[in-house]
Amino acid sequence: MLLVGIAPAGAQEAPAEAAQPEGESQTRTIDMRNAPPTLRLGIRVLSHRLTRSASPVLVVVDDTASYVEAISRWTPEVIFPVLIDDGSQRALEDIARFVRAYEPEQIVRFEAGETLPTSREAKARFISEKFASIWDIKDDEDLEARLVSHWQFAVHAPPGVVVADANDPAWTGALALAAGHTQPILWYDSGAILGGVDSDIGENQTQDLIDFIEFEIEMLGLSWQAPGDTIDAVTIAMNIPARCNLARIRERNSERFALTDVIGKHRALTSPRDTRLQRWAWAGQLIGNKTESAYRAMCSLFLQPERAWVFDGYPNTSPWNAYDGTKVAQNLARANIESTLLDSPTQGLDNWLTSTTRPIDADLVFVTTKGMASYYDLEPGRAHAPDVPFLDRPVAASFVHSWSATRPGDPNTIAGTWLDRGAHLYVGSVHEPYLQAFIPSPVLALRLAGGIPWGAAIRSDGGSPIWKITLLGDPLLAIGAPRPKAELVELDESSKVVDEVAELLQAEDFVGAARVMIMLGRDADATRLADAVLRERPEVFTAEFAELIGMPAFRVYNKDLLVACVLKSDEDTIDRSGMGDALWHAAESNIRTGVQAEMASALERSLRGSRIARDAVRLAGSLEATLGVPARNAMLDRIARSVSNKDTQRKILSAKR
Repeated sequence: MLLVGIAPAGAQEAPAEAAQPEGESQTRTIDMRNAPPTLRLGIRVLSHRLTRSASPVLVVVDDTASYVEAISRWTPEVIFPVLIDDGSQRALEDIARFVRAYEPEQIVRFEAGETLPTSREAKARFISEKFASIWDIKDDEDLEARLVSHWQFAVHAPPGVVVADANDPAWTGALALAAGHTQPILWYDSGAILGGVDSDIGENQTQDLIDFIEFEIEMLGLSWQAPGDTIDAVTIAMNIPARCNLARIRERNSERFALTDVIGKHRALTSPRDTRLQRWAWAGQLIGNKTESAYRAMCSLFLQPERAWVFDGYPNTSPWNAYDGTKVAQNLARANIESTLLDSPTQGLDNWLTSTTRPIDADLVFVTTKGMASYYDLEPGRAHAPDVPFLDRPVAASFVHSWSATRPGDPNTIAGTWLDRGAHLYVGSVHEPYLQAFIPSPVLALRLAGGIPWGAAIRSDGGSPIWKITLLGDPLLAIGAPRPKAELVELDESSKVVDEVAELLQAEDFVGAARVMIMLGRDADATRLADAVLRERPEVFTAEFAELIGMPAFRVYNKDLLVACVLKSDEDTIDRSGMGDALWHAAESNIRTGVQAEMASALERSLRGSRIARDAVRLAGSLEATLGVPARNAMLDRIARSVSNKDTQRKILSAKR
């Protein structure tokens, strides 16, 4: 739940922007020497962006060695996105999502024909050498120092640092963000940190990480002690715990704090709980496997928002109305960002469900709700993690809600679902933070529209204690002018992906052809092919084909094809691919009016998780409208037998007539 309590001193401080009038903005001249550090950081990031053009090509690679080599082909003047296709459905969906947003003129495959070293040290050295070659710096024992010196003289002072472990798959995103923002990579051995992103990091390990970062920056000769100097951002690109267990600060044994709030504050672990600590940098954490981390980094570097989806699940009373969604939309409009707005009186569960029957077409998401890690309460009604919208494009999401990011690697939680469905940045809480710990949503929108990077925009100004809001993504992501467009870059050893379609169709490899079509953003072509195969060559419509085509069928709103895909798949595939949840989203109107037998069977196969009782009852009522009470009762009996929890069984069986 989200408590309206008294947050630690400083955590609820509203920045100066909160007091500004919401009317017409006035033109002012700002002396940058006196501008707030948050604004200066944004100007540094956006100014550097304008010095490096983006080529309208997307390079797709199959392995990490080719990924490193492709990025080494970037120059100080021109860069281009590089994504990894490991053959998985998840990688394909991420690439297709990026394609729909970036709209490249050409998509090519690239293969370097080499492998990475296996040891941590040798791999880090290899990546660093390729990284330095972008600026034509080679064969030096101290590459990082040489790079920093070169950047300060020829480019600009690096705005931050990226911390990575060559044995942690998130290094792929670290390389991209370091190369894209011109930041040094600090190679760290995270082997002593036990557990993944959903675990806790203890005091000693947290202090070791802090000491490492500060020492390495000092050794590079970069100023970092205050906001507004040189190093103002830290990106932790590792799958280490997102929450800290700090015995000296916590009030209860169960209380946890956000790693990205701890990193970048002076005396973070040596000060009493309520001490207003001064910040020297704003931090973010990049997580995921090699394909996901690369995807999230490339989204940050190459995509600029045009549309937002805003859902205000709070009552229009104090203090909740300080987070008013209508004002969020108004402030985003100042940056020419159009919003789809759901606010009073259209802010209940029914409104949520009807607005997400198809993937949302947005780049930014702002949601305010109350609840826990796996559910969120609206005005009125309760939604669960599977009700999170599917995404047509990558999004950066702000979710004002307690606990949502306590286990961001778990797709059964709210943050985990957003990330699993393509969010490349997520702001949420790892514990109960109190409402005031979140920057009021209209103020956050105003800050972002003014070019302040996400890492700084979500934090209160001035001193504040260690607290619980985390940022999962690039802290230097900023809204501003897109990169200038460069000429089409042509890489040796590359081939056009579009040329593969005809060859695969000629060979009657329909699965391969459909996969390439999806990667190219041609869902309509892929689903037409699947419809033809299902109609004319049903023996070729295999479980593999069904798994591949389920999500494109959802995106083009071909519900009959989506039902066929679900019925062709086993429960593990339905769960893993997301097509079962997608069917529940797409079938909302059918559920309200009455479902036919085939769709009812597919929906029944897709029941799972915390919403099973709610959805079983809804489906039973819909099935009764078309097939009568006996069909209703028989289905409820089947579902009740499939669950082990006695309370859930009773809820389901109580709906029988």
